[in-house]
Amino acid sequence: MKKKLAVLSCGWSYDFLTDFISGIKRAVDGKDTDVYVFNCYNYVEFNGYINNSGFSIYNLVNYEDYDGVIILSDLIQNARVLEKERQKILAAGKPAISINLAMKDISCLKVDNYSGFYELVTHLIKEHGIKDFAWLGGKETTLEIAERYKAYRTALTDNNIPINMENVHTIPVSSYNDAYAYLMETKKSGATKPQAVVCANDYIALAVMKIAEERGVKVPEELKVIGYGDTIWGKMVNPGMTTVRSNAEQIGFEAANRVLNPAGEAQLLKLKSSPVYRASCGCQANSQPEGKSYSLQIIDDLNQKEKFNTQIEQLNEIFLEANDTFTLLTNLEGLFQKSHLFEGSDFCIFLKADWSSVLINTEEKLPQNLSYGSQVQAIASIQNDVKYPREILSVRDLLPSKMLTEGSNVFLFMPIYNHSYVHGYYVSKNSLAFLNSNFGYVWTKTFGNSIERFRKRNMYKHKMTKN
Repeated sequence: MKKKLAVLSCGWSYDFLTDFISGIKRAVDGKDTDVYVFNCYNYVEFNGYINNSGFSIYNLVNYEDYDGVIILSDLIQNARVLEKERQKILAAGKPAISINLAMKDISCLKVDNYSGFYELVTHLIKEHGIKDFAWLGGKETTLEIAERYKAYRTALTDNNIPINMENVHTIPVSSYNDAYAYLMETKKSGATKPQAVVCANDYIALAVMKIAEERGVKVPEELKVIGYGDTIWGKMVNPGMTTVRSNAEQIGFEAANRVLNPAGEAQLLKLKSSPVYRASCGCQANSQPEGKSYSLQIIDDLNQKEKFNTQIEQLNEIFLEANDTFTLLTNLEGLFQKSHLFEGSDFCIFLKADWSSVLINTEEKLPQNLSYGSQVQAIASIQNDVKYPREILSVRDLLPSKMLTEGSNVFLFMPIYNHSYVHGYYVSKNSLAFLNSNFGYVWTKTFGNSIERFRKRNMYKHKMTKN
């Protein structure tokens, strides 16, 4: 009998997540096991309110239906949500593993952020003679960044190098834009230049290298820079970035194996991270560009983004121009029949079974509702690039029977919602394109917002007709 593995995630860490799922796929290959990835994108509303309604996608998960569960708890970063899911998993009696964040009575598999980073900072001291360091990291209270900072401090202490707290810099978020803005301000304040900057991730390191280039500071001759993550951008930049690889693919592989072959009591396990030496630290022997294939990939990504933006514009136009539910559904089906580069060759878009009556007759302000109800309607269904008729489905079934095929497959689920009201969800088969935060976030938010605007416009017409 086919096995099922549930993976709970929050998809902002694109590089880590895609490699992680690749490892899961390797682990289940040839074992007739389907992987169900429940993913969401949360955002900040215009009023500054952090919208966590995307976590409603986990309401689709009935743990009794699965043979094991993997929780990317460090990406979810919401204690209330994690505790709710923990209790449900334990009540179902299913083997589970948490990634990077310990959860009571559940096994935990951690990336050893410390070891690879400690090794890299020690390398700068021993091999390149660096004694004057600066640290640059975000305010986030994530365990990963804390471990990297601890490795930085310990490596300096172990080598009798005093830690200059004036050179420990904290930015709002560990992102390229925040790091760049912060460094522009430090330039105005006349901050001194250290010999090396140790960055919490590759994106911060890229900002450091960009500022260095703008100021005419040569990397690595005058300033050495290291990051963490081994992202594609770190491989592309010149000089190539010295960094740490988290080995996410191997972590996914180990997580799937341990969940499908549980050892009994909950365990805490760690997988070592690995330093990658390139030219930004002065390792010229290892500085050959990795290349050409990555630059071609970036060009392809930019081309795909342009096509995606065009499709989003078309999606907005369909919702804007439709005057009734029948026209809206017909035009949506037409759009996805001819254009589904990002949704995949096999996917469905589900809305609540009563969505049309709710849209037309509800009060002006939708109440909070994070339930999917008992049934959903497939308003667009493409299988093997062919359009299938709309159908009603039990929410417990999650996807049409025609999507269930032999072998091991990966199904990606994402919620369609607006503010605190869930409209439905999207599911694809063997397509992870929407794990890219730019695609998945924009697509799901656009769909939810468009439904809301359509609802208000048609509700207004409905009221005017009655009056």
